[in-house]
Amino acid sequence: MLSNAKMLYDEPSSIDDSRYTMSDNNWKNRLEALGGRFSGNTFLGLAADNPSPANNSDCMTVLSHETITSVSGPDAARFLQGQVTCDISQLAPEHSSLGACCTPKGRMIANFRVLNHDSQLLLTMPASDSNSQHDALKTHLSKYIVFYKAEIGDASGEWLRIGIFGDTCEKALGNHFTLPEPNHSECGGGYRLLRLPGVNHRYELWLQPDAVDTWWPRLTGLFQVQPTSAWQCEDIRNGIAWVIPEIREAYIPQHFNWQILEGVSFKKGCYTGQEIVARMQYLGKLKSRLYRLTGTLEELPTPGTKVLTSSGKSAGEIVSAMTAENTEILAVLRSDAMGDTLSTESSINAPLSVESLPYDVDA
Repeated sequence: MLSNAKMLYDEPSSIDDSRYTMSDNNWKNRLEALGGRFSGNTFLGLAADNPSPANNSDCMTVLSHETITSVSGPDAARFLQGQVTCDISQLAPEHSSLGACCTPKGRMIANFRVLNHDSQLLLTMPASDSNSQHDALKTHLSKYIVFYKAEIGDASGEWLRIGIFGDTCEKALGNHFTLPEPNHSECGGGYRLLRLPGVNHRYELWLQPDAVDTWWPRLTGLFQVQPTSAWQCEDIRNGIAWVIPEIREAYIPQHFNWQILEGVSFKKGCYTGQEIVARMQYLGKLKSRLYRLTGTLEELPTPGTKVLTSSGKSAGEIVSAMTAENTEILAVLRSDAMGDTLSTESSINAPLSVESLPYDVDA
C-alpha cells in the first residue's frame, strides 16, 4: 500500500496555475488556486464552479481553524514533560496524544493534540485572528524554556491538515495508504496520515505544501468536501472540547473529561499545575464535567453562555457550539442538574436534550 501511495505522489501534476509556483510555501494560496474558499481561518468548501465529484457520504475538510505549534531542540521532550499533563516521555516517534498546559492553579491555558514527528513535538490547537492560543501558550512556556536547549515555533505553514471522516472512509483510504492504529501515524512522500482514537472513523492527513497539488484532486474525487464546521461538529459529537481565548484559564482538565480521553497522565512526574490536577483526581469530588447537548436554537450560543435549569439557576456554561441538523453543544455542567430541564440564557424557551458521549464518563 505504501509503495502505491509513493508511486501516486511521484506522478507529475497536471495542474498549472500562475497564482502559485512549486517554490511557494503557502498551502492556502494553492488551495484557493484549486477552487477552495476561505473566510479568515475558516475553510468554506469549494467554489460553485468547482464542485466535489465524490458521490458517497464520506467527507473531508481543511483543518485551517487550528494552528501547529512546534517545540524542537535537544531538550524539547524534557522541557515539555515538565509543563504538560500528558506523558511526553512515553510518546513514541510518530505517535500522538491529547494533552494540556496549565497554570500553577491547574487551569488550562491551552489543550492540544501533540504529535511526535521527526524530532519535533507538534501541538495542534484552535487558531484565531488575534489573542491566539499559539501566542498564549508560547508566552507561558517562554517563562520556563530559557533553562533548556529548545525553541518554540509556528509550523502552521509547513503542513496542510485535512480531516477525513465517515463510516466507510477507511475503505477509500486503504486503497492509497497504509492505515495506522489509533494515535499512530504512517508517512510517505510528502504526507503523514494520523488516525484519531474513538468509535468513529476519523483521520488527519498532513500534507507538505509541495504535495498539495498532487493529493488534493485525488482526495476530492474520493470524499465530499465540507466546510471546517463539519469537523468541528464531529469534535462535539466525539466529546472533544478545546480551550479558546474566551474560556482560557477557566477550567481544569477534568472539566473537559481530559483524564478519560487519556490527555492526563497520573503516573508521570511533576508539571506546572500537577498538584491541583492530581488532588482533584484522588482527593476531590468533581461536581461539574463536560456534557453534550442538542437543541433547535435560532441563534448559535457563544462560548461562556450560561445554561439554565427550569428555575433559572445556572447549571454551567457552554464551551463549544456548532450548527448542523440541530445545534450541537458541549458544556461544562453540574452533574446534579442533569435531571432538570435545561436551556440557554439566550433561548430559554428552547429546551436542550442531553446526549450520550462515545466514551465511558465513569471510567
